[in-house]
Amino acid sequence: MAGSITDAAQTGNKGPELMAVMWSMTTLATLLVIARLCVRQRMLRNFGFDDWLIGASMIFGLLFVATATVSVTYGYGKHTTNLGTRATELALMWNMISFIFGIISFALPKLAVAALLHRILNPNKIQRIVVWGLVIMVSIIALINILIYVTMCDPPQALWKTSMVVRGEATCRNVWILVNYATFNGAFSAFVDLFLAIYPGMVLYKLQMSLRKKIALTAALGMGSIAAAVAMVKCAQIKGLADQTDPTYGTVSLVLWTNVEANVVVIAACIPTLQPMLELILRKLKLSSTSKAQSKPSTYAQYKIYDNQSSSRAHVSKKERPTPLSKKESQESILNDIEQYQIRRTDEVYVEYEMQPPKETCLK
Repeated sequence: MAGSITDAAQTGNKGPELMAVMWSMTTLATLLVIARLCVRQRMLRNFGFDDWLIGASMIFGLLFVATATVSVTYGYGKHTTNLGTRATELALMWNMISFIFGIISFALPKLAVAALLHRILNPNKIQRIVVWGLVIMVSIIALINILIYVTMCDPPQALWKTSMVVRGEATCRNVWILVNYATFNGAFSAFVDLFLAIYPGMVLYKLQMSLRKKIALTAALGMGSIAAAVAMVKCAQIKGLADQTDPTYGTVSLVLWTNVEANVVVIAACIPTLQPMLELILRKLKLSSTSKAQSKPSTYAQYKIYDNQSSSRAHVSKKERPTPLSKKESQESILNDIEQYQIRRTDEVYVEYEMQPPKETCLK
């Protein structure tokens, strides 16, 4: 029994699991980004700076999952002992490239969230300084993290050609420098995600609107709290970078949770902007059911209205009497009043008066 467990551990492969999660999350985020950009450009005609940022974030996210996929094809996700030297080097090289895109992919969307909150909430000067200061700090810390990562060894090729260190052809700094800084980067990123989730609720609480709207908007704009929780889980996986004996297997969880965090931030930034599309879909569904249910009664109501009007205005000729609306016209009336989902009735009032001739006066 013990021998079978050992064999299973030695032949383990996390690559398929990694690909399933990464492509599922990235596909969902990509679809929402496309929907958001369509709403902003085609429906609202108001393409803004936050839309450019979220589009760029999605591009880096796609590069992240694409390079990770190449890494998996070379054996990333398997134990290093089960790979040849060349396969190990290629898997680690593409993994290093994917980490660079991964760090950018979870830092850049925070700028998009800040731009979105700036546009929607119209913060005051102090709030703008705090929000933009935090997200810019996240970006700077992320860039420093990338620099530390790619300069860990001299020459940098030793990051994936580990044999160079063994032969004395390269020198590398202590790996815990990278681990500790990456942990700090992840923790600060989680803090900013949480702040960006709480901040809208603090602003909306002071506005004069119904409690229902406040809760709905706070929930839509506060989904970044999920990203904060994911970032904390990711921080617990960063220690895998210190696994020098099995680098193609020990950092799989870190790659997975980095991808999940990046996509959750993107999804959280897209959901509040999809309200016009959601309302349009709901209106079409409700309009379809309303027009079918009310087309006949509305026509009957029009007939009844005009019948009542004709009895009170018997002196009006038949040519002047309004004709009842057809079924098609009744449905068009509903379409014209889609926001209220009701037919508007207009009553015409005729006022008749007679001109009396002026009275004759006697001339004195």
